[in-house]
Amino acid sequence: MLLNKNNTLLLAGLCAASLPSFSVLAEDVPTVVVSATRSNLSNVTIPSNIKVISREQIESSGATTLAEIIRSVGGVHIADQFGDGTKATISMRGFGSTNVSNTLVIVDGRRINNIDLSGPNLSSISVKDIEQVEIVQSSAGVLYGDQAVGGVINIITRKPGDFTVDAEVQMGSYDRTRFLTRLSDKLSNDLSYVLSADVLRADNYRDNNDVDNMNVLGHMDYEFSAGSVFVELQRITKDQNYPGALFAASLDVDRRQVGSTLFSSEETEIARIGGNSSINDQWLLEAELASRKFKSHSVYSPTFSGSIDSEQLEFTPRVIGNIPFNDGHAVITTGIDYLDADYEASLDDKQTAISYYAQAVLPLVENTTLTLGGRKARVENDMVSSNFTGKLDESISAFELGVQSRLDKNLVLFARYEDNFRFAKVDELSFTTPGTPLDIQKGESKEIGIEWNDNVYSLKAQIYRLDLENEIAYDPGAVGPGSPFGFPGANINLDPTVHDGLIVEGNYAVSRALDLGATFTYNKAVFKSGPYKDKQITGVPVRQVSVISNYRVTEQLKTFVEAIYAGKHYASGDYANQTKKLDSYTVVNANISYQWDELVISARVNNLLNKEYSSTAVESFGSVAFYPSPERNFWLSAAVRF
Repeated sequence: MLLNKNNTLLLAGLCAASLPSFSVLAEDVPTVVVSATRSNLSNVTIPSNIKVISREQIESSGATTLAEIIRSVGGVHIADQFGDGTKATISMRGFGSTNVSNTLVIVDGRRINNIDLSGPNLSSISVKDIEQVEIVQSSAGVLYGDQAVGGVINIITRKPGDFTVDAEVQMGSYDRTRFLTRLSDKLSNDLSYVLSADVLRADNYRDNNDVDNMNVLGHMDYEFSAGSVFVELQRITKDQNYPGALFAASLDVDRRQVGSTLFSSEETEIARIGGNSSINDQWLLEAELASRKFKSHSVYSPTFSGSIDSEQLEFTPRVIGNIPFNDGHAVITTGIDYLDADYEASLDDKQTAISYYAQAVLPLVENTTLTLGGRKARVENDMVSSNFTGKLDESISAFELGVQSRLDKNLVLFARYEDNFRFAKVDELSFTTPGTPLDIQKGESKEIGIEWNDNVYSLKAQIYRLDLENEIAYDPGAVGPGSPFGFPGANINLDPTVHDGLIVEGNYAVSRALDLGATFTYNKAVFKSGPYKDKQITGVPVRQVSVISNYRVTEQLKTFVEAIYAGKHYASGDYANQTKKLDSYTVVNANISYQWDELVISARVNNLLNKEYSSTAVESFGSVAFYPSPERNFWLSAAVRF
């Protein structure tokens, strides 16, 4: 064990203790972009493409889930099994079936990725609590570490403020009802709090897919002369039936029927404490200690069920400096990421991971910055399973180098190199080909980009190449520990792969009332060698296009329309590219809202053109099993805000 829990708690307390005064790092700060340096700095010019979705944009879209918020962002593909966001996964840079392990999702710096293969619970984040979403459209192995291979989704939550009450009732297709409340107030000049609740009940599009979800959160801030501290508690419960996938013949008969039955009951409890305090007028200390307890019970059949009981303790202290350098200011970030996890299911694992990292953003000459960084990561597993018992220790280093230059007030260029990596998940480690342990997945990301901005137009273009070695994935054709009579396949290290891509984003302010935006994503990922040489990585389309319109008819009446095109792609797991590709599809979503004093009425229509499509499918014994997406559906909401 690298650190014990008592020492971690003590260190967290010391980091949150009183220190001297800290001055503001930058003046005339525009929109704060936390993801650039893992701190509240916005004017730091790093060589990376970070997309920011504001609270105003979220409300304009009428989005009810995180998946709906980011679905039209360039470089992002959402695979939503049931269309309600409860079983949605995010793919960036061309990852298909392994997307849950190669896209890092964090909330206020806290990871919601799991140490097993289950995806991050995106429905654990109530839209009512989101201030902004930041999408790092680049590998970020140095600053964020394990699993930040394709990119990072960073959700920034709304902080306490003056007295505010926000209550909303939503009703929609498939007997959906939702109640959301948020109360915020300042008890004094120093003490403030937030209480929020999100309760969802729905039958959903397909048979045997009803869901009950409750998300309750309490957050309290205390400010003092040198900084602030906070404490937060959250509880999420979810009961849901899953209808399974359908083969083509069944899909043609009835898209809404049950393919297989599964019931899952989940409970998550989250506790966080942390804060920031100044060291002097140039250095700031930030730290957070977070505990997440998760329990689930799943029933697969009348005779087969399983349970998971896990706890993750995460500690993330860091020091940020704003230092005079070369007629400018260098921003230095250095910290530790520590994770201690206990996992009990069909296998037991005690996992400890610790990383040390540092990043420096240095002004070279006027309007040009250099970014340097490095990370050393280590993980220890103490595992007991039916296929493996013993200790597994691994370590790796990662480095980054980038440069950004503002050629004039409108034009910016950047170039960047970064290492990335991911460690095998606990259930991957326990189900491998006998005698063939998994190696660490390693990658090298190279990218160049250009950005143009003025008061009317903006344009971004980014070209990248991601080379991967030992990519970890499940291969149904591999020799597994249960072969030849048990469950087929095994987790393996794939032959080298390469992910090439282009992301183009443009915006045009037609008038003060009308904004138009469009994105184009090209994402081709193939095997470089081995039996699948030149075959495409599966589960994600090569081409995606989105078009967005925001039109303010009056100050009170606003409209939002988005159209999303996804091209053809192979079903997840079809490495040989032998099955028929999933059809391309175009989905149009729209929202209209009207505000009358404190009352806001909105209506959102998903899949306006009533398309029958599937955003995700899996290869199964040489055939394709589909997860049909919902046809046209509605959300009506009434919100009171004062």
